[in-house]
Amino acid sequence: MLADPNTWPDQQPAPTDWRCRWRLFRNRLLADSKFQKWAARTPFIRRIASKKAIEIHHLTAGFVYTQTLTAVVQSNLLAVLQGRIETTNSVAAMCGLTRHAANTLLTAAQALKLTEEVSRGYWMVGELGASVLGNPAVADMVKHHAVLYRDLADPLAILRHRDKTGLRDYWSYVPGGRQTDQGHREYSQLMSSSLALIADHILDTYPLDAYSSLVDVAGGTGNFARIVKKRYPDISATVLDLPEVVTEAKNAAAHDDIRFVAADMFLSPLPENTELFSLVRVLHDHDDEPVSELLARLHSSLRAGGSLLIAEPMAGTSGAEPIGDTYFSFYLWTMGSGRPRTAEELRAMCLAAGFSAVKEFKSPIPALTRVLVAEKAR
Repeated sequence: MLADPNTWPDQQPAPTDWRCRWRLFRNRLLADSKFQKWAARTPFIRRIASKKAIEIHHLTAGFVYTQTLTAVVQSNLLAVLQGRIETTNSVAAMCGLTRHAANTLLTAAQALKLTEEVSRGYWMVGELGASVLGNPAVADMVKHHAVLYRDLADPLAILRHRDKTGLRDYWSYVPGGRQTDQGHREYSQLMSSSLALIADHILDTYPLDAYSSLVDVAGGTGNFARIVKKRYPDISATVLDLPEVVTEAKNAAAHDDIRFVAADMFLSPLPENTELFSLVRVLHDHDDEPVSELLARLHSSLRAGGSLLIAEPMAGTSGAEPIGDTYFSFYLWTMGSGRPRTAEELRAMCLAAGFSAVKEFKSPIPALTRVLVAEKAR
């Protein structure tokens, strides 16, 4: 269950707090139509007003930007342009569009830096387009988002009733979900491709050369463990996940000496005297009560001096607040389980579970993942 908001600490600001008084004054001013007209005509202030107007437009047009990216992915446009320059006519032919439609898509994509017109009517991949090509997980996530967007067609209804959504059915571990075999395959593919974005960041942030064994909890088909084994061939790697996920993993190709164990991390016995547990993008998918119980169980199963590695995007990440606090908040709400937590919240939960110390290690791209390591006392 989620924590009851009625039990959260009361942090009501004092009536004399100057920051609140200033913000109330600022909001009254910005909402005043006369001030808006004055700001639009006044040098220096006009530049600020123009920037704010663009920011507001981005908020209202964000879905169109996202659907432009979706059209780019669905049409295979970036692959068509990869490594070469093509005319509008050739793009139209290869993407199955009319010339006018292709020009509309190419122009829209250029404004998002996905494509670039090098001369009139000649196109190549743009700066962000190249990054998308280099990260297959982006295309997989775009395709997956079709489920989320159907749910969010009526966002207020989702906020009032989160128990029946397409996204809940997509994820096999969400209580009440009804995932199909096709859904399992799509889930595993998405986890595999998206993990490639962050696994190296995690291992660069917290090298595992001091460990001889790892138990990756809710490790899916072993993607993180496989990357660990590639970097540390001598480490013993075990993956715990639900029976249906483990069955799929065992039916796949060679696992690089990874051991798979079918287990429900909330209910099944955990490996005792473990040296290192890892939770990669796991905790934010679950509500507070089960997370607290899981942390306590992991602490109990660790050997003295053992460690718990936690890696996931977190709320309150400076410069990336819309990722943790907006995207993941709505995504996890719609999924029907979990919430993004700050590093401070996770640290407090670990300490409450019995860990003696929790340290954050600075990752290269905190917006994608942050890394905490909790230690059990020796």
